[in-house]
Amino acid sequence: MKLNLIAAFLIFLLKGNTCFGQQDNVLAYLKTNAVSIDTHADSLQGLSALNEVFKDRRIIGMGEATHGTQEFQADKFLFFKYLVTQLNYKLFGIEANFTECREVNDYVFYGKGDAKTAIDGMYFWTWNTTEVLKMVEWMRSYNTNKPDNQKIKFYGFDMQYDVCAIQQVTQKLKKLDSVYFNANYSQLAHVDTVKGLYSPSVKMRRDSLLSTLIVPLKTYVNSQENNLLKIYSKEEVAYTKQDIRLLEQYLDENWSAEKNLKVSRLASKKRDKYMAENIEWILEHEGPESKMMLWAHNYHVSKNEGINTNKTMGSYLKKLYKDQYYVIGFDFNKGSFRAVDAQTRKLKNFTVSEAKANSSGLFFAGLNMPEFFIDIEKAVKTNSPAKKFFARKIAQRSLGSTFNTDWKNGSYIIDPLYDYYDGLIFVNETTATMPLK
Repeated sequence: MKLNLIAAFLIFLLKGNTCFGQQDNVLAYLKTNAVSIDTHADSLQGLSALNEVFKDRRIIGMGEATHGTQEFQADKFLFFKYLVTQLNYKLFGIEANFTECREVNDYVFYGKGDAKTAIDGMYFWTWNTTEVLKMVEWMRSYNTNKPDNQKIKFYGFDMQYDVCAIQQVTQKLKKLDSVYFNANYSQLAHVDTVKGLYSPSVKMRRDSLLSTLIVPLKTYVNSQENNLLKIYSKEEVAYTKQDIRLLEQYLDENWSAEKNLKVSRLASKKRDKYMAENIEWILEHEGPESKMMLWAHNYHVSKNEGINTNKTMGSYLKKLYKDQYYVIGFDFNKGSFRAVDAQTRKLKNFTVSEAKANSSGLFFAGLNMPEFFIDIEKAVKTNSPAKKFFARKIAQRSLGSTFNTDWKNGSYIIDPLYDYYDGLIFVNETTATMPLK
């Protein structure tokens, strides 16, 4: 009996030493291969080492572990500058409504309007920050005096709101033939009534609008394309057709968002599917040589099937574009961020202490690097200890637009990092985003 206990104890010690040895090997690999990031220096020189990682990609999906972290936004701005100036990326896409973001693009591309007003028109507090403003202003400065084919474009790829799409479609079609529009499509103004809590009557109303309004409207616009092109540019007509598709997506997704957990998951699943569809449309519209950086939450850009088996936007893109889609997740150890208080429903700054034991955030903090990027894809292919580390389940921080200090395990997900991301940016200590005034 004593011999068995001694043998078991020795095996335990051996496993423990092996585990710690593997962790040391992983840390050694990361110290050698991690690329330090310094947004304060605003230098792109260090990122040129990543040319081999990104040179054959068409889409770079950049996530965020919270919606309100200044460093995450600054890092994405830095990476976009790098992709534009060194790898000829010209398209930027953000987790905001497709139609509303055209006002931002009007400023970026043509210099029309005001940057702050355009950003405010994206609705979400998450983007109404000093870092996003700096990026938009940089885009405008970059585009100044450049020919159109060398300019950056700003796109949204979400479909959670219908107001602006209704306004744009109505304006275009009334100018084409106001009498015909008023006689046949006046119901377009009432699409916004189909939202909120699920009920059989809401579903019936939604189905009716899809079959008797949106489908005929699509047919009408297709039949009138030549006449529309006499009034509007080819791009404006293409946008109008996509705005109608956006309304179709909105009706299909928004009506079911609150009935119960099952229906809420269904709505989320549809949203990610449609965001991926809109990104595909943007790339097809811009042509086969177009390349795009995406800005969204870690969850949406991730290549994993998703929490609760919902397919994420990134999983659709990975299936469609394969290795041309490269996902960069974000992680952090401790610090502040901005979020909506789950109890008071008010925006405020939160601060969290260091990440919990056995989490990725605490592990990466062991490198003693303030911020860094690691190519997980390369690590998995070239280093056995790193492959095992990135392939095993580990707790990682994941916070959305709301937060509650009582959430202890609710702000973590437990999954292998490589299941979600091809690369990762880690920030040891974060600060909250600064809202625009």
